[in-house]
Amino acid sequence: DRDTDKKRIEELLEENMVLEIAQKQSMNESAHLGWELEQLSKSTDLADSEKSFVFELNECASSRILKLEKDNQSLQNTIQELRDASLTSKESSLKFVELEKENQQLSKKVMCSQEQ
Repeated sequence: DRDTDKKRIEELLEENMVLEIAQKQSMNESAHLGWELEQLSKSTDLADSEKSFVFELNECASSRILKLEKDNQSLQNTIQELRDASLTSKESSLKFVELEKENQQLSKKVMCSQEQ
């Protein structure tokens, strides 16, 4: 019986050692997987913050573009108004010159009539 018990104790000690080694390996793998998970989480957080930053930049650029397009349209309208005013001014100047000439001609006629 003693030999059987002794043999059984040796088997149990050996099995215990194998289980301890397996447990250490499992803990090492678990720690390594935890580290990998942490690294993935960090890279995901970084990617998310980069996406957020890019999104913010895009929104800012879009807003700026809309404002510039609105300013451009306003300037185009002002240019057109100035062109129209310039044409009106030129037309008025031409009329003024025509009226001035007509006035001079009429003045000459009046002077000639008075002399006669």
